[in-house]
Amino acid sequence: MFSTQAPPNSEAAKARLAHAAAVESVRSRGWRGGLILRHRAFQRLEPSASDLIGGAAALVGLSLLWARLLGPIGQFWRAMFAFWARPLGLDSTIIMVPQQWGAHLHFALPYLSAPAGPITPTMWSVTAVASVVALISTYFMGEEMLPLVYLLRALVLIQSGALVYFAFFSARFPHDIPSYTVGMLVFGVILIGLVPVILAFTFYVFDFSFLKKVGLTLITMAHLTLLVPLQYLLHIWILHHSILFMPILYFAFGPFLDILVFVSLYSWGMSWRTRRDYLLA
Repeated sequence: MFSTQAPPNSEAAKARLAHAAAVESVRSRGWRGGLILRHRAFQRLEPSASDLIGGAAALVGLSLLWARLLGPIGQFWRAMFAFWARPLGLDSTIIMVPQQWGAHLHFALPYLSAPAGPITPTMWSVTAVASVVALISTYFMGEEMLPLVYLLRALVLIQSGALVYFAFFSARFPHDIPSYTVGMLVFGVILIGLVPVILAFTFYVFDFSFLKKVGLTLITMAHLTLLVPLQYLLHIWILHHSILFMPILYFAFGPFLDILVFVSLYSWGMSWRTRRDYLLA
């Protein structure tokens, strides 16, 4: 019997090998011809010594920089409060609350001495009706809007709890605007200070350039530094009209929102090209 298979060195065998290599190459290309890389979650982390040294330097340097800037940051937030207080109708005194964290961290955070607004029967009733309407509307939304449905139902649940609480136990509510504001600003200071620490273990270990690692950290810290005072100044304005909304502001639009902003910026940074991506492209 004679084999019909072509010799390994024949032109037909070489053509088949070339065709197989071309097909394999096409499998890893997108519809625009770009290279489809393996997701970073499935790549082995093999940081080099320079990556570890650079990450450690960025972590220490940026953390010390934030600690050094706490005093000026507190004054900057005070200036932002002062700038927006009058247009928002919050003609209240801005008071700086000293913060002493250990032997070396001494700074101050601002708050507005604005009184909390009352919970009038009209305000309570309108909020209750709006909550019911929002809940009913979720049953008429299609499956493509399922994330919005869950979000609205969660907000309705939080606000409904507040309505029930203030209807029967409003006299026991222990929070006021000044203590709420200072507490939230303290959380903001801590969260921003933790950004280099968190990114050191979740972003610096990947094959990004040193400038990208430092850049994402600075962008995140700068964004939160601008967001936090404006965020809680808006909270003050809302609570000045009615304390009824403090629970939903805290649970949905307080620290949770700040963490979502951090996660969003981190996800954006993880979409950047690594040094290996440039070599493979």
